[in-house]
Amino acid sequence: MQAGKGRRLVRWAGTVGLLSVLGGSGYLLLLREPRLLPIRVVTVAGELDRLSAHHLRETVSARLDGGGLLTQDLVAIKTAVEAMPWVRSAGLRRLWPDRLELAIVERVAVARWGEEALVDADGVVFKPENGIESPELPKLVGIGGQALKLVRCLLDWGARLRPLDLEIEALTLDARGAWTLRLGAGFGLALGTVQVQERIARFVRVYPVLAAAGTPLWVDMRYGNGLAIRWAEAAGDGQGLGVGEVARSAQSRSRSPGPYRG
Repeated sequence: MQAGKGRRLVRWAGTVGLLSVLGGSGYLLLLREPRLLPIRVVTVAGELDRLSAHHLRETVSARLDGGGLLTQDLVAIKTAVEAMPWVRSAGLRRLWPDRLELAIVERVAVARWGEEALVDADGVVFKPENGIESPELPKLVGIGGQALKLVRCLLDWGARLRPLDLEIEALTLDARGAWTLRLGAGFGLALGTVQVQERIARFVRVYPVLAAAGTPLWVDMRYGNGLAIRWAEAAGDGQGLGVGEVARSAQSRSRSPGPYRG
């Protein structure tokens, strides 16, 4: 019995001693790791359009915390990179023996948001460091929290209007919930606050008749079964028509436009 206990005590003592040695070695490794395994290179994977690879490498290098390849806090670096306006997502990995590789997915702006920002297809509003340099993008105007709703309507309605050679230059959703479009053909389109999808569909159906009749300045779809038009000039006589002049539909121009519905 005594001999068995002695052997167990010897084994425990040996284990404790080994752990102490390993612990001390680990501590020494942590102290020496920045010198033994320094990060010498930061590479950027993927194609970049708006972002500069040099700027990205500088951003990463500025946040290296003095550790080496094994102990570097990649989560903190990833968070800092993803805070850059044009970065949609970022990934980091260690490559032996001295390299960090940064993989970037850029944001793609689909529209301008007001006067000072851009918005992507996910409805994320962001402000580039160097300001807005995308005058060709359509402009969205709305209240806070409505960006995604506006983006979805822009993409949906833009696809419906494109076969008619119409492009959306500006889309506005005001505080009352009323929708207004400005089209590249030079006229505005009022959709109001209710039955908006039905009204855009009705406009798509009737627009070829309107385009054949003349050049509109303003088209108001806020009627039960018709629309009101203000023309740039009347076809044939050059006389402008009033706001109340109504083109009812492609099928019947004589039918009543119905009540105004907002």
